[in-house]
Amino acid sequence: MKSEVSVPVSVSGHGKLNRGLGFVDLWSVGVGALIGGGIFTVIGPAVAQAGPALFVAFLIAGAIAILSCMSYAELASIWPYEGASYAYSKFAFTPIHKDLGKLMALWCSGLYFLSFAFAAGAVNLGFAGYFNYIFPSLPTTVVAPAISIAITGLLLMGIKATGKINTFFSIIQVVSLFAIAIITIFHNPTGPFKIAEFLPNGWTGVFAATALIAFGQMQVEAVLTLGEEAKNPRRNLPLAQISALVTVVILYCLTGFGVVSAADPALLATSTAPLSLAVETVLPGVGAVLIAIAALTATGTSTVGCLLGSSRMLFAAAREKAVPQVLGQVSAKTQVPVYATLFTGVIALGATLMSTMGYGKAISIAVGAAVFSNWLMMAIMNIAVIAVRIKQPHIKAQFRYPLNVNNIPVLAIFAAIASFWILTYIDTIPLIIGISWLVLITAFYFLYSRTRWDYLDEEAMEKLVE
Repeated sequence: MKSEVSVPVSVSGHGKLNRGLGFVDLWSVGVGALIGGGIFTVIGPAVAQAGPALFVAFLIAGAIAILSCMSYAELASIWPYEGASYAYSKFAFTPIHKDLGKLMALWCSGLYFLSFAFAAGAVNLGFAGYFNYIFPSLPTTVVAPAISIAITGLLLMGIKATGKINTFFSIIQVVSLFAIAIITIFHNPTGPFKIAEFLPNGWTGVFAATALIAFGQMQVEAVLTLGEEAKNPRRNLPLAQISALVTVVILYCLTGFGVVSAADPALLATSTAPLSLAVETVLPGVGAVLIAIAALTATGTSTVGCLLGSSRMLFAAAREKAVPQVLGQVSAKTQVPVYATLFTGVIALGATLMSTMGYGKAISIAVGAAVFSNWLMMAIMNIAVIAVRIKQPHIKAQFRYPLNVNNIPVLAIFAAIASFWILTYIDTIPLIIGISWLVLITAFYFLYSRTRWDYLDEEAMEKLVE
């Protein structure tokens, strides 16, 4: 009888992950993570900053994210391994200095883990807010932890089951957001421009909202972290990532315009279910309830993306002993990195329990810390693709960043600068949390990882995943 005991990953082939995700499954992971994390969770805090110009903030954030997405896509087509930016930074910066490559990999792993664990907590609170809209008697402090535990349990069932469920709910989300956009825009086509103060907090408010909105767009890397669970990864990973992000940026902009057309920005800013409020204004009664149900599927799949990404990032680091090796063990029955998934679930649950601090305060801190990590990682990945072009010009990527001058992707330079610039609009407390986390990761590298790291080069990685 086949053992169900977890076994460690090794280059000999034991404990391999299951390549069970096709293009549509990968696209749905990206779309599901993006929609729930952005529109349904941060639209309230974002409209508080940008006011009627909310859709402008969505346009700016979307443009920077798409430019950075091109860097991720090129790197994914070269090194389609579990852990995404962990692997990309390791192989991109190692030719400069091996310590730099490993430290940047650990930075990406730690930043990603922080951002997605906090993101999962914030999204679970968003789920609870919409659930409370339908069932007012159930408080967010009960519902949010419950959904966190339930989704962790789903991920432990296996990647195929998770992928199919995620695809089904992602289609519901896309259809529902298009419905929201059409209903609200047709209700008042020029609504945002009729409000006297289009920029109530000036451009500073728009850029602050842009920083928050990245909270939704960052989850697209969840697709890339599944490199060893994807079919035909060098083709499907870049294609799924780019198509998911473009799909959602369009939906974001249309919906951001529509909700401000349908409801008072001041009311949207204070609502725990702002999209339901907007639709309730146009279609009183059943419309808002249907949107709330759609929001539940969206925020649920966003948590799936967060926990998938975080656990796979830990798994990638653990099999090289950069973090405790137990996190690299894979269940022989489900082919899931079980301890990495459980650990991520526990951390996300802890972030979710910040709801005891009060809904608004918890959302603000969690989103801010996650957004710091996201923008910094975008900057690092844009620098990484430039480093690859300079230090390893012989590499021929299946996907290549467009618009190059002397083999340098000029738009990646712009995207890196823009990412660093947006960091200046993050609130002080989340900024301190993020910087402190980087200091801790660096100390962890020199005190623990540096001497234990069992470095897997590209040849070893290819043998591991073949």
